[in-house]
Amino acid sequence: MDILSVQHLTYTYPGRQVPAVNNVSFLLREGSYTAITGSNGSGKSTLARLLCNLLDAGSGTITIQKDMRICMVFQSPKDQIVCGVVFRDTAFGPQNLNLQPGEVELRTIESLSITGMLDHADDPTLALSLGQTQKTALSGIIALHPDILVLDEAVSMLDPSSKEDIFCFLDQWNKTGHTIIHITHDMDAIRRAADVLVFDSGSIQFSGTRTQFFTDTALCLQIAGDQLPVYDRSRLLTENAAGKKTHTVLAVQNISFSYGSNCVLDGIGFTLASGSLTALTGISGSGKSTLLEICAGLLAPDTGRICSDSRPVLAQQNCDVALFEQFAADDVAFGPHNHEIAGEKLVTLVRNAMNMAAIPFSEYAERQTFMLSGGEKRRLSLAGIIALDAQVLLFDEPTAGLDGHARYEVMMMMRILAEQGKTILFSTHRREEAAFANNELALSNGKIKSAIRLAVKEEKKLTVQPVLDSAKILVSLRNTSEQIALTLDKGKSVIGKLPVLYKHLLFLLLFTASLAVRSVLLCAALFAVSLAYAGFASYPVKKLVVSLLKVIPLLLFFCVFQMIFYPAVPGETIYVPWRYFMITPSKIRLCIETLLHTEAALTCIVSFVYTTSEYELIDGFSMLLKPLAVLHVPVRYAVVILEMIFRFVPLLVDEASGIIKTQLVRGGLGKSKNRVSRVRALLPLFIPLIIQTIKRSEALADALTERCFS
Repeated sequence: MDILSVQHLTYTYPGRQVPAVNNVSFLLREGSYTAITGSNGSGKSTLARLLCNLLDAGSGTITIQKDMRICMVFQSPKDQIVCGVVFRDTAFGPQNLNLQPGEVELRTIESLSITGMLDHADDPTLALSLGQTQKTALSGIIALHPDILVLDEAVSMLDPSSKEDIFCFLDQWNKTGHTIIHITHDMDAIRRAADVLVFDSGSIQFSGTRTQFFTDTALCLQIAGDQLPVYDRSRLLTENAAGKKTHTVLAVQNISFSYGSNCVLDGIGFTLASGSLTALTGISGSGKSTLLEICAGLLAPDTGRICSDSRPVLAQQNCDVALFEQFAADDVAFGPHNHEIAGEKLVTLVRNAMNMAAIPFSEYAERQTFMLSGGEKRRLSLAGIIALDAQVLLFDEPTAGLDGHARYEVMMMMRILAEQGKTILFSTHRREEAAFANNELALSNGKIKSAIRLAVKEEKKLTVQPVLDSAKILVSLRNTSEQIALTLDKGKSVIGKLPVLYKHLLFLLLFTASLAVRSVLLCAALFAVSLAYAGFASYPVKKLVVSLLKVIPLLLFFCVFQMIFYPAVPGETIYVPWRYFMITPSKIRLCIETLLHTEAALTCIVSFVYTTSEYELIDGFSMLLKPLAVLHVPVRYAVVILEMIFRFVPLLVDEASGIIKTQLVRGGLGKSKNRVSRVRALLPLFIPLIIQTIKRSEALADALTERCFS
């Protein structure tokens, strides 16, 4: 029985002439397992969004069997996360289905177990690696028990072990009668499917069984790309022993790093030789991106140091935050221009970098960056790093989201750079890419598990590379994000251990009373009570004193206004008469009351925030509004809006952090001579952030739709 029918479907994005999906027709039977593949930009993701009603078709029809739920796991996992804590995010969809609390909890535990995220159930979603974020996004959709599951490159960021676990789940899910549509470039994922559709330029190029697909050698080569040769590392050792000239370019010495109490790197040490191509491997969340950022001077290690003869430069995993200019060539020129390179030399650098990154200068130089496909943006972001002409180049998952041919081109690009004398370190989850490198650094439990040790023929004195001066902005942003998210462990104090409802009621009582009382005596008593409240909350005394002192200048400023505008009581003594400014006993009392009101209220607020996690705040808010629900007031909307704020604001802070990282690597945000120059230096930061804000807002709306919120 057909569960899905697509007939003559066509869709063209606004402002474009060529359809992204062009006259597509196919049928899917209930319980089928179909892989949809094709090159980057061939229309696969657009088709998925059309199927899930996230885009309105220009022409044609999509018919889904009645009462069948279709849900999609997005290509960008961060776009799908709605809540600030893993287990709350997974539970969000089932809650929207109005299931009983017991059923919601059962589905949440089951889904997190399937994806291997149950041990991270209480973790903040912003603290997850990209691979862990992908697992969380998948958990949230699985918990909805969709009849048709659409996966848009939903395993592209996962390590082989995690990927295999997901594949096994999909096999079992399909055997229970569920329909699966897997959009993928991964040949292992295609092997799991029964049927295959191949897209090319928005149309179906091939439709058949898995057997028929793998019988067509030319078609398989088109999807998988050329096979990467396995590097003979024994030859490397032989060449080295025979006298091949190398020297150490990068030395990582005893690097340790922790996020709070979570130790990510523990005494890491290794060296990289000139002209080497090294793969950095490890499971999702093992610390690969953190190590690369420390090497690039974007993070300060807890212990250890980075030594090299020049600053390493890093191409980030998230290419969406790496593009600043309107046109492609201008974006690649951004870094060299910041290093005062101009004229013909700048043009040559840009042309060579774009050609090397397989995004030809002659074809793409005047293309607008926001109109490029995901794969084209990835290659352009790599070109921007290559154009810096640094000795040490770091690439974080440079082939993520690319089709087979594009992956091959990027890997060969790194090989050519190494042969030209550059030192390359790249992270990857793909075994064939690791086998292509000269060497492999395998991260496991915070340590390097394996690496080839080469004898260096020429020793050169290396310089300790300090953290970039402006990188402290990133620390401030991370702290801000954590404070907004309120996801730290808050249950250690007396107040923190209170039940959620009691904690909220106590805060509201003290906060309201601190603002409501009028006499100086009562204000002083409430201030003393608020200090006791802070003590029971275990709020740091020094931090509280600093917070209270910071607002005193502002309060004194308001006191001056009160001395001018607040009328004196008839017949009272005037201590200082000066035009409209008068000091009287009533005005002094008012100033003291204002000071005590504000300080007591501030003490209550900071103590409450210190002892209340994000999910406790949302739960308490929901409990306080429950009486209104009895009156059929839609309190769920208010709760979800609050939850969106706690998710969206830290997400934008994270986006800003990613933009700043690329700015720092490419020489932006440096010291400017005058105010105009400083403003111009900040424009490449704010413009991408505004664009990302709009994109995130649209993505959040789509995520709510996919998670059955209405």
